[in-house]
Amino acid sequence: MSTILFRNGTLWAGERPAPRPGWLLVHDERIAACGAATDPEPAAQSSVDLGGAHLLPGFCDAHSHLSVGAWLPAVGDGRTLGSRDEALVAVREAAASKPPGAWIVFGRVDLDCWPGDRMASARDLAEASAGRPVLLADLTLHRGLVSEEGLRLSGIHRETRDPKGDVVRGRLGEPTGLVWERAFGRALYTALRSLAADAGETGVDGLLDREAEQHLRLGITRVHEPGVGPEVHARLLALATRTALRLSWSAGSSAGFLEPPDDLRALPKGPYGEAPASVKLFLDGAQRCALCLSPSAVLASLGGALRAALAARDVRPLAMLAAQRTRLGGAHLHAAWERFDESELLTRVAAIAGAGFVPRLHAIGNFAVAQAARTLAAVRPGHSTIEHALLASDEEIDLLAKAGAVVSTQPGFVPTHGPSMRALGLDAALRAVPLRSLLRAGVAVAISSDHPCGPVDPLHNLRHAVTRRIPNGETFAASEAITCSEALRAATAGGAAAVGFSGEGALVPGAVADLAVCSGDPFAEGSRVVSTWIGGRRVFPPEGA
Repeated sequence: MSTILFRNGTLWAGERPAPRPGWLLVHDERIAACGAATDPEPAAQSSVDLGGAHLLPGFCDAHSHLSVGAWLPAVGDGRTLGSRDEALVAVREAAASKPPGAWIVFGRVDLDCWPGDRMASARDLAEASAGRPVLLADLTLHRGLVSEEGLRLSGIHRETRDPKGDVVRGRLGEPTGLVWERAFGRALYTALRSLAADAGETGVDGLLDREAEQHLRLGITRVHEPGVGPEVHARLLALATRTALRLSWSAGSSAGFLEPPDDLRALPKGPYGEAPASVKLFLDGAQRCALCLSPSAVLASLGGALRAALAARDVRPLAMLAAQRTRLGGAHLHAAWERFDESELLTRVAAIAGAGFVPRLHAIGNFAVAQAARTLAAVRPGHSTIEHALLASDEEIDLLAKAGAVVSTQPGFVPTHGPSMRALGLDAALRAVPLRSLLRAGVAVAISSDHPCGPVDPLHNLRHAVTRRIPNGETFAASEAITCSEALRAATAGGAAAVGFSGEGALVPGAVADLAVCSGDPFAEGSRVVSTWIGGRRVFPPEGA
């Protein structure tokens, strides 16, 4: 039995955490007591003088693609590629150091920032790489550009069955190289499998260890990865034995990153780390999110896009609206990018719950959010999560409250995707990143990162839940801002609830002593995590360091 007293600190304690000077006593792996600075300090075997630093519950990131983010140091940095021509130069330079047949991969490419509509074609990439397989992965991980050889290795060709239009084609039906959603997911899995084979088990383990360490350095004590194939499942099982990070993951398909698992019986039996076994389904995409707009919302969106186009003297906002695949449904206009019709979704979610898995449903647009909420309300799986819910009307928010699911959402997207949502007028048409509305309706909310699509730093994500600041200095959807206390709870206890550990993630007696020590107020720019503790043991910096 051991006891540690954290003293002389500023504690964010209680179910509604707010800063106050005080101390915290840890007995073995759990919090034994919390006290104010004026309360007598209890005896302990050892003590940590916080020197006024802020003591927080450890962060729980309920949506971090850890095994994908682990590859970022091993591939090209796509953030430096601002155009088609820059991309082709970078591919040509990478090819000079790659053996024939080796994949060339760039991650975090922002294709929306490329001037005009000039995308590199499969032929362009083939010529620049001297015939090698190439993948330029968009930062959303929902689309990418693939070379001719990359398409061939990924099984994408003229005859590929493609009912959802995930493969963009030229006039003669040949793939152009731009792929979306499941076609992109197949290309990504094909490339990563090849990279893993080249790196070997030791190399892959090293990348995963480094990624887990990065999460610990940021004060993250629990992380859940949504949707991994069986081979990644095995690697994460091994990682869980090497890292102090409380790790869990959901099952996905072996066929591709965004594919639904077709045979639940073939999925690994578990364990799925420190969480109930779960299965991920994608109900829509990112840029291709499924929307349903009323006539007034359509007018609001058009007006917002027109204002953005005039302000920027750029027609791209209007062109982006025109590119949406739309249909009329009654009086409403649908951006028809949903992946399932409702009856198929109901069948799939019922089968997932019936097989003993927790359903986790990706839904960004309000149409997909409504699908997810209605389906979960009908199936009543007990525990479930809806990922993102970045755009919703009051009607969808009411449906979410009735569904009883935890909504895991990402305010860290506000500075990166807020401007594009504003350019499309979506913040005028719908509630965007609707944290305040969700909490007001009684919906359980978790703040997560969606790393590497969004920033993994939980302090960044906390701050943008409160400030809603976008790069031009304006506030995005200001009415959806929440308080510091609400944001911290959503990033700690809310995240734990999303993973399946309700009652954890708070500085209260009896809770697991997972802690993050911050140099100052976590909501102040410049503050940073200086130590991380799991179960009362310091894991960053490592004990003895």
